[in-house]
Amino acid sequence: MQGKISPIFGLFQQQFEKAKIHFSSLGKEFKGKKAIELEEKLIFLEIYIDLLSRIHFEEDKLKFKLFSPFKDIFKKLKKVKHLKMVLSQVESLKIQNNMVFSTYLKSLESDKKKLYAEAYDLIVGTPFHIWEKLYEDAFNFSKGLKPLMINTATTQIINEELEYFNLEQKTNLDSKALKDIYEGLRVIIALENLRIESGFNSIFVPDVHQHMGTLRLALFDWYQNHLFIQHLTFFLTDKESIPKKYLDLLSQLQLKKKSHTQNVVQKCKFLFERILE
Repeated sequence: MQGKISPIFGLFQQQFEKAKIHFSSLGKEFKGKKAIELEEKLIFLEIYIDLLSRIHFEEDKLKFKLFSPFKDIFKKLKKVKHLKMVLSQVESLKIQNNMVFSTYLKSLESDKKKLYAEAYDLIVGTPFHIWEKLYEDAFNFSKGLKPLMINTATTQIINEELEYFNLEQKTNLDSKALKDIYEGLRVIIALENLRIESGFNSIFVPDVHQHMGTLRLALFDWYQNHLFIQHLTFFLTDKESIPKKYLDLLSQLQLKKKSHTQNVVQKCKFLFERILE
């Protein structure tokens, strides 16, 4: 694989080095904040690998081959992030100070302890050479990339996300659709930033980027609330009778979800009118 290394590899290298630092840190002491930071870096690395796989489309299942050693870690870190989001909701509603929810709080702490232990064991048991191999492969596949290749591949991925948005707006924007839009916006924003930092023109104007950022923040609030409802509902599933305090809490959360949903659906439709016209 001949050719000069592409400037976009510098962006990969920055995120890669930070990811390795977080990985090493978690192998010494597992902390939720560091786990979330590592997951964020892995998201970017996966997007970059996807970009390379679009350029080197002749390489069969390139994305899977390069990123598969990190899949289990990525999934476990995502679970940690989700639990942290639930705990954040518990804190924001001051539930942790309310003794009437002591059974649920104990269950949450038990879930956290178990999940953190599993994630720590997974990281400690993961050979460090997978990082060296990922770097080597990404370096080699980043050689000889022409601007047109990068422009075409980023545009292709972004257009696929937009096509999905277009399909979703024609149906009801349910919980799955909103979650997928949240993740799709993350991909689009990452690729737009990659284009800009690499000297390419962005696909969308600054005004659209501002609306994307606003929508992502609104979707994050919606997602936290959504996860809290899911977790609490699962906790109550095996209860023969549900105390009124929990029914009241669920009702409160459902009202918040309705408000969040109305907000994000309105923002989605406003944004889609601008980028899908």
